[in-house]
Amino acid sequence: MRAGILLYALVLSVIFGLFLQFSLEKQVADERQMLREKNRLTAELMVSLSMENPLKEQGELHFNQGWLTYHSLGQEVVPPASRENTDENCVSKKDYIFNVYLTDGSSFQIKN
Repeated sequence: MRAGILLYALVLSVIFGLFLQFSLEKQVADERQMLREKNRLTAELMVSLSMENPLKEQGELHFNQGWLTYHSLGQEVVPPASRENTDENCVSKKDYIFNVYLTDGSSFQIKN
């Protein structure tokens, strides 16, 4: 009789342990995914902030969360957005490659 109760308790504890293990693995995976998303958004924000100022052909900018290096890919000719602006022909826009290095060790390459 006691052996049956102990076996029943053992089976229940194994089932609970497996459920707990899967639940914790899911939470850890979700946390890692959120951290990757936060880092990606931080890198995009750093690029966005650097684009607000005129950039040279190449350079390096430092932020609290890390730094980025950039270099120009050249100029691309962009037609005007609407036909109303007949005075403006085509606008030239430089494309850049940004290499973003965050302080936690992650890095991203963003073309803008």
